[in-house]
Amino acid sequence: MKKINHFKIPWNLIIPIIVIGILSYIFRAWLHDLIIYFYTNPLVIQFILIWLILHIFFLRKQKKRITILTIEGREENMPQINFFSYSILFFLFVVSGSISGILPQLHISNELNPNIIEFLPETSEEVRLMPIEVAQRFSRDSLQLSQFRLGSENIALVNGSLSWSFPLVPDGGILTYILKNKGIVYVDATTQERTSKIVFEDFQIGEGMQIFDNLYWGVYNNHYLINLDNPYYTLTPDGKIITVLSVIEYEFHQSFGLVYTVPRFGGVILIDNEGNIDRLTPKESLENPLLENNRLFPENLARYYIETLKFEKGIINRYFIHEDQIEIRDVSYRNRQPFLMDTKDGLKWFISAEPASASRGIFKIFLIDARTGEIESKELDIDETLTGPIKSRDFVRRSNPLVDWTAFTIVEPLPFVKEGILFWKVVVIPNDAAGIAFQAFVNSKTNDVVSLKTNEEIIGFVLDKNVPPINLTENVIQNKTNENIVLEIKMKINEIENLINKL
Repeated sequence: MKKINHFKIPWNLIIPIIVIGILSYIFRAWLHDLIIYFYTNPLVIQFILIWLILHIFFLRKQKKRITILTIEGREENMPQINFFSYSILFFLFVVSGSISGILPQLHISNELNPNIIEFLPETSEEVRLMPIEVAQRFSRDSLQLSQFRLGSENIALVNGSLSWSFPLVPDGGILTYILKNKGIVYVDATTQERTSKIVFEDFQIGEGMQIFDNLYWGVYNNHYLINLDNPYYTLTPDGKIITVLSVIEYEFHQSFGLVYTVPRFGGVILIDNEGNIDRLTPKESLENPLLENNRLFPENLARYYIETLKFEKGIINRYFIHEDQIEIRDVSYRNRQPFLMDTKDGLKWFISAEPASASRGIFKIFLIDARTGEIESKELDIDETLTGPIKSRDFVRRSNPLVDWTAFTIVEPLPFVKEGILFWKVVVIPNDAAGIAFQAFVNSKTNDVVSLKTNEEIIGFVLDKNVPPINLTENVIQNKTNENIVLEIKMKINEIENLINKL
């Protein structure tokens, strides 16, 4: 008698799996953040597999079944959820995520060997003067397109000069699906004057567009297992717009059977006005004439590498002892380190690190070459105290007591090196960012402040010429009358007298 085969192909499972697989591949760009998380944290997958083995062969046997009464009145046995097993899964997920973050930092901190330098490179004569707040205001005020707005800002060399650039992206809603990016607005960052210029050019792919012409859709469909730095824009010699994205790729390593990934500089992706995507290796990007002298090394990777030095003396020191441990502190979310410096040695990512304590003086200074990623370090003697970017603002306020600090704000403390001395150059702007009131250079050694207003005065200071002090009462507080100033002074005197009486 012929044996009957009762096996049936479970099409009800296979077909949905195939459909989900096809859709996942087509829309893989949308799944990139999820996939790259597990790709860059393989230890999480290891621990999940460990839990799965424990669950199948040990923990699942502890499950009990409970009897429930259905709507039809029948009794059915249902498996009880094994909370103990899933608690272990949650615990392993958290632990593996934490270890995955520590292992790459330990790896990099052990291999980093910054070149110790005695003197900081001198800032170039084209000092970065335009803060992002004012550049954005100038760009927005010059925009006369009802269907477009400014996209995310970034700074790089445009036509050989440091400039802020903003893409012109569709202004939300249905427009992001039917319109192309219109071009870019760029503002020369080396002058205080309003120099916003618009280059009109339809983008075939770009940020802010949906769906298939989106920048990240195009990139991740061609180069998937990478991360990208924020895009910036530059111009070709014939005036065409080029979108530039620095690439972060990953190397796999293992320690005691624990697998982890280490981020590396993976070159640059160039996108032209036709939407052609070209990925260059680090060597090719250095040799590409379109990127000559421009920044290549990812900003986020530069900061990450210096952050790993917290583990330079081991895990115990990192979390408990804190000997010689650095801390990178930011002035604000828009003024995050690293700072991009245009020096006589080329573009540098500048990071000032403070001690991991309540101190606010500079502990170490790091310079990361913005093209090659080569790291240099200047370590300060314990008796060599330098003021950091956060505290530099206090000395500017103290040296300008007549400024109404409720109407003006200090932005963008940036490093400036002159004759081996580190200054913090801060910009004072009105709260509406409608222009620049004045610029102040704070000597990080002496805390002396030089306040300058015009481009000529600043250039004179940079070139070491005689610079007359500016009349802040006349130039900055011109909206106040003399009577108001006298009234404010009298009020302050009364407040001081009241404080003395209380004492």
